Amino acid sequence: MAHVTRPSLMMPAALALSLAIAVRSASAQQVNSVTGGNTLTAQGDATTPGDPAPDASQHLFGDWGGARTYLEDHGIDLNLDWTSETAANIEGGRRQGIDYAQQIGLQIDIDWQKLAGLTGFSTHFALINRAGRNLSSDYIGDDVLQAQEIYGAGFDMAVHDVWFYGEQKLFDDRVDIVLGRVFPGMDFAASPLYCDFMTLTICGHPRALTAEQGFIDWPQNTWGGRIRVRPTPDTYVMTGVYASEPFPAGGRSGFDWSVDHITGAFYALELGWEPRFGSEHLPGHYKIGVGYDTSNFVSNSFVLAGSPPVERGRTQFWLTFDQMLFRNGATPDSGLTLLGAYAHDDPSNSFFQNFVWVGMLYSGFWKSRPTDQIGLAFTYYQVSSTLSETESLEQEFGLPPTYPFGVQNHGMVLEANYSLPVFRGVSLQPEVEYFIRPGGVSSVRNALVLGLKTHVLF
Repeated sequence: MAHVTRPSLMMPAALALSLAIAVRSASAQQVNSVTGGNTLTAQGDATTPGDPAPDASQHLFGDWGGARTYLEDHGIDLNLDWTSETAANIEGGRRQGIDYAQQIGLQIDIDWQKLAGLTGFSTHFALINRAGRNLSSDYIGDDVLQAQEIYGAGFDMAVHDVWFYGEQKLFDDRVDIVLGRVFPGMDFAASPLYCDFMTLTICGHPRALTAEQGFIDWPQNTWGGRIRVRPTPDTYVMTGVYASEPFPAGGRSGFDWSVDHITGAFYALELGWEPRFGSEHLPGHYKIGVGYDTSNFVSNSFVLAGSPPVERGRTQFWLTFDQMLFRNGATPDSGLTLLGAYAHDDPSNSFFQNFVWVGMLYSGFWKSRPTDQIGLAFTYYQVSSTLSETESLEQEFGLPPTYPFGVQNHGMVLEANYSLPVFRGVSLQPEVEYFIRPGGVSSVRNALVLGLKTHVLF
């Protein structure tokens, strides 16, 4: 996945842009922030020394002198944030070193029911600017998983479009339709909890899904749409169709909206169950889904001479869940939540074959700091068995290797973090990561990484 101008310069521009859109033209299901996973929701303003620890979802500049309230009363929700991820490889890998990556994001959501009386209709627009370096490729020697999920796909562009789409809700929000410049990762196999972790294992989706063409993810975009129907309050059926195009979908700037690079269609289907258990109404989310890309893909099969065969179509399958096990504190999200994900890709023409991720989030354990949170996660992945066999045969016949560091089979990642709000709208997340068999090979030493993720919501 690939996440700097100064806030003081961006703030007036952001306000002017949102107002200009509203004037020229006369919130939504997507709740993820422009960092890919953190929810941008105003929770209040100033705190005093006697108050609990500040909530990171508050805005650093409060109500912007009343501007935020005025805009929201007229249907305009504007959010500007900055995320940085610093990571240092202190042991193992290929060499020791430190890298820094960052993203500035602007998100504008317009409720046209408030603004112009169009019942249930809203539009959504997000831009980012990304900069920095990738520790995994620079120092660890891992081209499969990244220590910093926010790095990449920014292409040093001053402005990169992430999405621009319209949303229509019908029948008391039981039907939700999205159409425009979007991507499957906005909705399928998604959770706002995933980017409480910093590695590119689960933020913003199971990596086995987003590593392949078709299941396009942040910050790329393509033409597409989806419809979600809720037969009951705690169940849904969701299906979508998206144009499939090679990386980077939407071009380097995200504004290449032509059809020149489309190679096929990506179809997705997901079933969801969102129960609340017991007297404490402990929330859970359980999802099962499948995706199919009609494009042609090069086979992983070994070919001694000539080009490998081309196969039509690629299938992906996923299971995800999160479940709060118990509450522990005064805030609604305080407690212990268990998370998990499994993804399977077609081994004949995908890099991954199987991917397993499990995690835990725990908050509310410290009364004076109720929003501090501990995160723990484990990732295991298996490289396509067909690709592993091909790499072994390349080695046996003395052919140029597909992967420079050896035959790829499987790898693992351990992650532990502690998230703490330090001021309204500002949070810090110290991080420890351990990469086992980086890149899926035994020739690269296991790597120990220390990191720090910083998020500021202006």
